[in-house]
Amino acid sequence: MPNVAIIISIMEGDGGSAGCLEECQRQVDAVAAGGKYSFFIILNDAGEEGYVASWEKATKAGADFFLWIDHDLILSEGAVACLLENSEFLRHKAVITGTVSRADKSLVFGGRTRRGRLLEPDPVIPIPCHLFDMAVALVPGYAFSSLENPVDFFRKSLLNYGYGNKTVKAGVARMVAPGVLGVTGRNAEIPAWKNPESTMREKTAWLLRSIFK
Repeated sequence: MPNVAIIISIMEGDGGSAGCLEECQRQVDAVAAGGKYSFFIILNDAGEEGYVASWEKATKAGADFFLWIDHDLILSEGAVACLLENSEFLRHKAVITGTVSRADKSLVFGGRTRRGRLLEPDPVIPIPCHLFDMAVALVPGYAFSSLENPVDFFRKSLLNYGYGNKTVKAGVARMVAPGVLGVTGRNAEIPAWKNPESTMREKTAWLLRSIFK
């Protein structure tokens, strides 16, 4: 039975959201009852800095899939099942990102074009994207095994618009799941080089990190 690691990323040292965990567990129990998947949960309290460590921990625990979720999301009904069903439809060969909106229905995270524009999800079928956010994303083990260095999966695009450049080169498909799979109170993060509130020193530091990482 395929094993799914659910990695809930806690931002900025926050203790996590009981609501997200509770809803996630409820959906997991419903899917697990079908007998097709088993699940375990890992809490990542280091945000993006902890992606690699969380992946390594899940891999050692025997994960076949990695479901990344930000702790502050309110998952839509059936979000976990939607991701797994679409992954099965795509023969577990694609990274599938979920679209996240704010309460006012404006899109915040999801699949993106090469230049970082958010894509509107189709209500019924998965659609391709170039880059993707990790707010809620299902990654099959196939994606990591296709990279020469699996850690490259966690490297953002040069302009900091999202993840996926390395999977593009490895020939791994990137798809956007149907519908909106979660709601958040956060705003989309603005890359340092585009943020008018960033100092010149911060913009220069960002540029150097992007080039030499």
